[in-house]
Amino acid sequence: MFLGLLIVATPPCHAQVCGCTDPLATNYDAEATVNDGSCKYAQTTIKAESLGLLDSLMEGTSSLLFWNNGYWTFNDHYDQCLYFIDSSNANILNTLCINGLISKDVEEISQDSLYLYFGDLGNNRGNRRDLRILRISKKSLLNQIFAMDTIAFSYEDQTDFTSRPQATDFDCEAFIVADDSIYLFTKQWVAAKTTVYSLPKTPGTHVARRRETHNVKGLITGAAYMPEYQLIVLCGYDYDKKNIFSALHPFLYLLYDFKEDRFFSGNKRRLDFKSNAKNQVEGIATSNGLDYYITNEHFRTTVMGITVNLPARMQYLDLRKYLLRYLNKKRQ
Repeated sequence: MFLGLLIVATPPCHAQVCGCTDPLATNYDAEATVNDGSCKYAQTTIKAESLGLLDSLMEGTSSLLFWNNGYWTFNDHYDQCLYFIDSSNANILNTLCINGLISKDVEEISQDSLYLYFGDLGNNRGNRRDLRILRISKKSLLNQIFAMDTIAFSYEDQTDFTSRPQATDFDCEAFIVADDSIYLFTKQWVAAKTTVYSLPKTPGTHVARRRETHNVKGLITGAAYMPEYQLIVLCGYDYDKKNIFSALHPFLYLLYDFKEDRFFSGNKRRLDFKSNAKNQVEGIATSNGLDYYITNEHFRTTVMGITVNLPARMQYLDLRKYLLRYLNKKRQ
């Protein structure tokens, strides 16, 4: 029995060749048969195509979701409506308002086959004790019945609830739903990293367990998940509280070919938008793992007499150059 357990626990690299298996990486090893997460990539710049400005009803767009044959967004503060967006021009096609939905700061919506999960978990002061995710049956949404449950949670390692605006590592605006769990990707204002926490996706009061941390060098604000391809694409932006004019530079962070729920065990690649791109990216979604849509909320501030005014808009990104080879391999 002991020997059998020992064999099962032996890392696969002992019997196979471990290394970087991604031909797009600078340290690609053609002889490697097992991806050990060591791939490194050259600094990469991408350009997004603007599809159009968002209607004033969607200026607080905080999430983007591909569901029911289209792209839907939701505002972060005190709204009850999902907005169906035309992915060709960013116009509103339909509105689905949810009676009984009361939220404080919904920053992400995720899904599984049966439910939508509304993350009322925005916490940029770090002092919230009422973090929760509202689970709503897709069937009830379409039938206008609105069957809703609450998944309340707290972070296992948060002991200080002092209010520190934009100076906390316990904010969160991105999560995915996988198998029986919800996985949170924190927005760390101080460390500029993200930590993954997990909690059950069932109604009740739970403790979010700390899993792993990765240095993304920015603020994570959204996640698109393709479980069939072991692929997550995070969106976010750089932020400098002391110099707003050098901040709000968007980026994507690709996580793929990972092992089970160890999302940073595979390939990790950051794609930066062009240097002159400035917007507060909040939501990201895809229907096929190649074509991505992002939304950014309206951002306006005045610093030293200079006003920065960035309208809410929808943009498109084609990531075939970075992901097509990988997705084709997974489809084989």
